[in-house]
Amino acid sequence: MTLTVLLLVLLLTVVTLLVGAGILALLVHRPAWSAPLAGAFAAMALMATVIGLLVAVTRA
Repeated sequence: MTLTVLLLVLLLTVVTLLVGAGILALLVHRPAWSAPLAGAFAAMALMATVIGLLVAVTRA
């Protein structure tokens, strides 16, 4: 793997973890927001997965 791909994977991982931590903090303070936040996190995770797959396919 090239350095660019490794940096992209690291960036996606860090962003996903930061968003997950933010969602967890919001869920602790606003439990009623659980459904919209879960949907937003699922959409973000899906986009990160698609980007990772696109990078993997185009680099292979």
